[in-house]
Parts: sequence; C-alpha cells; structure tokens
Amino acid sequence: MPKEDCKYWEKCYQRNPAHLSKYNHPEKPDEKKEQGAEERKLAPKRSASSQAEEKEKDKPTKTEEKEKDKPAQSEEKDKPNTSNSSGDMEDKEEAKGSYESETAELHKEAMNNISGKNYMEILEKRIRLSVQKEYDNLCESNEFIRHKFLVEMPPDFYEFWKFVESLKTDSSRPKDAGLVHLDKVFQLQLVGPFEFLAGKFHGAKLGEPGDYLRHWRFYYDPPEFQTIFVRRGTGIHYGYWRDVPQDKKNLLIARTDSSKGCEFQFVAGNAFDAFLYFLEHDFVATPFSAGQLNGTKKAVPKYLSDNSLELAQLDRLQQERNKRVVAKTFHRAGIVVPFDRKTQLGYRPLPVSDAELKKMLAMLERKEVDNGAAKQAVLEKLQPVANAANIAVDESDFGSALELGIDMFSSGHKELHMLTSSLLVPAYSMLSRPQFIAIAKAHMEQRRREVNLSMFEVLK
Repeated sequence: MPKEDCKYWEKCYQRNPAHLSKYNHPEKPDEKKEQGAEERKLAPKRSASSQAEEKEKDKPTKTEEKEKDKPAQSEEKDKPNTSNSSGDMEDKEEAKGSYESETAELHKEAMNNISGKNYMEILEKRIRLSVQKEYDNLCESNEFIRHKFLVEMPPDFYEFWKFVESLKTDSSRPKDAGLVHLDKVFQLQLVGPFEFLAGKFHGAKLGEPGDYLRHWRFYYDPPEFQTIFVRRGTGIHYGYWRDVPQDKKNLLIARTDSSKGCEFQFVAGNAFDAFLYFLEHDFVATPFSAGQLNGTKKAVPKYLSDNSLELAQLDRLQQERNKRVVAKTFHRAGIVVPFDRKTQLGYRPLPVSDAELKKMLAMLERKEVDNGAAKQAVLEKLQPVANAANIAVDESDFGSALELGIDMFSSGHKELHMLTSSLLVPAYSMLSRPQFIAIAKAHMEQRRREVNLSMFEVLK
C-alpha cells in the first residue's frame, strides 16, 4: 500500500519509525516553478509567426552589440565621477608605489651597467670636487685659519702682516713678497697662518685635517703652542702660547730650540716685539746685511707710531699669567687651569716629584730598555701615577692629569704616547679644550724630529 505524503513535507520534526513508515517526506516544490507551471497550463499556444516575432525581438541590435564589445574601461568612464572616493585613492597610491618601484629598478639596472670600478671613480671625483669647492670658499676669508688650525689669531698678528707688506718696495710684487724679503735678508721664515695671508694655501694640494695641525709643529711643541717664526734650517722657532684655544687677546709669544730639548721661554707680548727679539738674539748680521738690519729695527717703532698702535707688553702679560699657573712642567711654561684656592678644587699635586718622575722616564733611555720586557717594567712603574691623575680628574682636579700628560709628552718618548693620550684626552675634555685634543692626536700620529715641517713638502 503506497504511503501518503506528510503535510509538513521535509520540515517534519517527527523521526519515529512508525511515522516514517506511514508517510513520505518529499522536498517542497519551488513556488515559482509551480506558478510557471500553472501559467503554462493556462496560456494558449502561440502561432509560429508570433514565435518568430518574439525571437527577432529578443535579438540584440548592432548598437547594443558594439556597446557590449567595448572594454570594461569605457564602462568605468561612463560612471559618475568619484575621484574623491577611497577606492580611487587606493588605486592612485598603488600606481605611485608601482612607479617608484619601477624607477628604483631602472636606477638599479643603470648602475649595474656601470662597472664597480667606474662607479667608484665617478663617486670619488664628485667628492673631490665638493671638497675642493669648500676649500676654495674657505680661502676667501680668514675663517680658513680657524677651520684648519682650530684657533683664531690675535689683532697684533694681522697688524704685523701689514707691517711686513709695507716692507715691499714695489706694490706690483706678488702677495708673498714680504715673506720672501724676510727670508732672504734675515733667514726668518714666517710660517703657519702667515702663509695663508700670503696666499700659499690658495690652489695648494689638499691635505688631510691632521696635515694642517702638524704644519710647522716641531717635535716638542705642545698643543698650546703655535709656530709663526722659524729661523731657516734650524730648530729655533717662535709662536703664540694659548692656555685656552679660544683666546685671541693678550697672548704671550714663546721661543724654543727643538734641537736642544723641550723647554720654552716667553720672550714677547706681541709679534712686533718677538720680531725685534729675533733680530737681536737669533740673527747674525753680516757686513752686507748690517744696514738693512738697522733700517728694519727703526721701521718697527715708526710703523707702530704712525698707526697709533699700543701693544701689550711681556711683563704685564707674564705677571697676569703667573697668577693662574698651578704647576710647573718639564717644558718650563707651566699649565693654567681653573683653580679655586679656597676649596683647592681644580688641581692636586702628583704623588711623585718632578725629580722622581724624570728618574722613571730616564729608564727608557737606557740601552737595555730595547728589550720589550724592560719597557713594560717602566710602564708598570708609571701606571700607578697615571691612575692617581685620572682619579683626580674624576674628582674635578683636572690639572693633575694635564700636568702628567704634558710631562710625558715633553719627555719625547713615543713609547708613552698611548699613556699620554689617556691623560690628555680626559683632561682637555673636562677643561672644554677639544681643539687641543685634536692637535695632540694629530701630532703624536706623525711626530718628527726634522726642521723642515711644512705640509707643502709632505704633500709634494
């Protein structure tokens, strides 16, 4: 006996065997299908002609075919303008990223077409041109001196240069005629910053920063000293003494002979008096130069009088400086650091005397010290003294490390350069004298005992 269809169709919730054995649960037919079936039953059959007309009507026109065949871009074009929409912004960002990526790829490809060697040559050439342009711009002003020598020159320096230029008998002579005249007549070389004023650095071969700091820096010259006069072919030279790099007023001028040791002597308070001191003590006149010597000696006070120049004198400057000196050193010029006499803050004496320190350093001059172990023994004796000086720096007594560092430098032993640097760097740093750090490091990198220390000779 056939089963009846359940009135709940497939949605029937009953699942017991008795119900399932009695009723079918078919899927409910689609209402639209049922409606279509009903319409087909009710609609009359169409004639063949009407069917043909309907078929022709359903065919797309030529215009519609063309529109259908147009690419999707034309459809987008016909849409309303929505350029401010987030979708378009994302498309633009994506296009931009694609363009930049493509540009980077093209640049990479172009670089790959240049060999590594050629590329480096082009890069180095551009760097040289940039550095040369900067150098040429510096040569246009006295800023060159501060930039290359890390110091500024006092007023008497520039006045003395005007005096040297006044010694020229012919205004058409070259810019360095004054230098040539003093060298030829008095064997006196005006060097360092004077050479810049004479135009010798203009168009010169470029050097490394250290080359300018070593320019005419003799073996025993500490960072505080800057050479300006040299007696040709000897170790005798004069220079400005600065206790502070930024100082450009009332500087003392010291004299030394590097062939005799490290000691310096203050001889003048300005370049004019230093020149007269040289003519009096270091120039040996001949019968042929006696007349020019007397004429030049008279020309100095006349120039000062004509230009109403009153320059600082040695006695006053030295007295003022002596009040600030906290310790004598091997080079006899002493050191100057800020020192509070009430609190005794700024400097403390070293744990060894000058005599004891010299005795330790003298061990490096013995023949048996050529042995590495012997050198190490000397350094081990000096290390506790250096440690004490560095502890003093930590406790704001900066002068102690400066004194010991300068003494080790003045001893002239290159074996002590590393230990010397470990003392001078923190001392100058805490004293806000970084220029002296750069000068000391450059000097100890290439420290020479020669007498011709021009950087122009080195760069030939």
